Amino acid sequence: MTGNRRGKRRRAFVLILLFLVLSGFNFFVSPHIRDKAGEGETVSVSASAPAQSETVREETSPSEEDKVSTVDKSSEYLILVNKTHGLGKNYEPEDLKNVNSVAGDRDGKYQKMRRKAANAFNRLTKAAKREGHIIKLTSGYRPYSYQQVLYRQYVKEDGKNRAEQYSAKPGYSEHQTGLVADVSSPSVNYNLVQAYGNTAEGKWLAKNAHKYGFIIRYPKGKEDITGYEYEPWHLRYVGKDAAAEIYSRGVTLEEYLGES
Repeated sequence: MTGNRRGKRRRAFVLILLFLVLSGFNFFVSPHIRDKAGEGETVSVSASAPAQSETVREETSPSEEDKVSTVDKSSEYLILVNKTHGLGKNYEPEDLKNVNSVAGDRDGKYQKMRRKAANAFNRLTKAAKREGHIIKLTSGYRPYSYQQVLYRQYVKEDGKNRAEQYSAKPGYSEHQTGLVADVSSPSVNYNLVQAYGNTAEGKWLAKNAHKYGFIIRYPKGKEDITGYEYEPWHLRYVGKDAAAEIYSRGVTLEEYLGES
């Protein structure tokens, strides 16, 4: 009897010891198992390591075409006027003002631009002068009636088809918006000629006009889109942000507005 009791006690002691050992093992191991399985435990992630759900992106700069424009394209300064988009016969901006740099032999009635465009043009000509370039306005705002006179004169001289390559029908001229400046310089005797694009002043404009909110409205190689010959003297005010985008992308106003 005594031997049996001692044997039972040993077996009970061994079972208790085994239970304690197994319980201790589960206590130390199970928290780590829960962390891996995600069973309600919060797993801290090092700030220097990317989260598993994030896609690793290539560190490349987006192209100009891929960048999302933040410019309000309904802006009044982005109004589109071309051979298919016209203005009313009586359209005239209310905020026209004279500009400072004007070719001396031009009719003063047409040396105005809309206030914001005029102020920007004044800054442009001052900046050009600081760098040794004389740039002056030869023609700004034109009312419907004056454009009608010009158009009829050009048609009489060159015929309708030829005239419409460089002159707009009345009501379809950008000059009526008050946002346009035809410019020239002493280097070409203040004439409006394509050779102006090869002068120091013309090159300066092509490179810098956008910094003041202007674009070269009828660029070389885009005649099939704009409908007009290359005119390095024809500046159109669109605002600095839009001008910067148009310049960097090398597009026309039609392309920029999705109207090409």
